[in-house]
Amino acid sequence: MFWKKKIANVNMDRCDLCGLCIRMCRRSALTTYIVQDCATIRIKGPEECAGCGRCMKNCPLKAIELIEYKQ
Repeated sequence: MFWKKKIANVNMDRCDLCGLCIRMCRRSALTTYIVQDCATIRIKGPEECAGCGRCMKNCPLKAIELIEYKQ
């Protein structure tokens, strides 16, 4: 049986950069990136994210979804 890996995807249009998802992640897979004076929250890499959904469940703005990771 094969399963498809799921990873966290942050919708920055909904995110207010509260950082709760970063604190909730057991694997420290999420981090804040600043590019050209614009902050975003992303996963460090697909291998870091376990796809557990803990960040998604704790996001007050529902700005995170689990998406299928395509290698």
